[in-house]
Amino acid sequence: MIIIDLTKHKFKNNRSELRKEIINFFLKENPGTGKGEFTSRYNYVVKKKGNREVYLKRPAQFNNGFDFTLNVSNINFNQGGRATTRPTHGNILDDLFQKKVANAELYNELKIQIDKIYNCQSPDKFEFNFGIGLDTEILLECIKWLFVEQDVTYWNYSGRAMFYSKIQEI
Repeated sequence: MIIIDLTKHKFKNNRSELRKEIINFFLKENPGTGKGEFTSRYNYVVKKKGNREVYLKRPAQFNNGFDFTLNVSNINFNQGGRATTRPTHGNILDDLFQKKVANAELYNELKIQIDKIYNCQSPDKFEFNFGIGLDTEILLECIKWLFVEQDVTYWNYSGRAMFYSKIQEI
């Protein structure tokens, strides 16, 4: 496993450029020489907070070329089932819904930051004290990279708009 620290890298504030940028990191990977232990494997750490790391894992199991999975260390996103560090869109949407129910006014402030991320801008506020669910700084980072993942996988379609439209429905 090769670990690449991208926590200090400033990604572009443009959807097309950001997509090219992350793919260019992937293009620098060494090729594998076979299956199993001969597969080249990479973790791209994009955020560190306390004992948690948000990272992109390659290759993904989906065989979609440049695809990757988003992971957060030390969090189990599958309560009651086989443990996984991979948040799904459903995990994120459920967490956002719970936050909105807990405090709609604070949720509206959080939503402003999500809108900025959707528009490839950096949030100017990360910490929101809902007292439930995921840490909001980790949550916002997950949302960012789920948007990017959809841009990589579904560029010729709507990309990030698919996930964003679900967030808008909350």
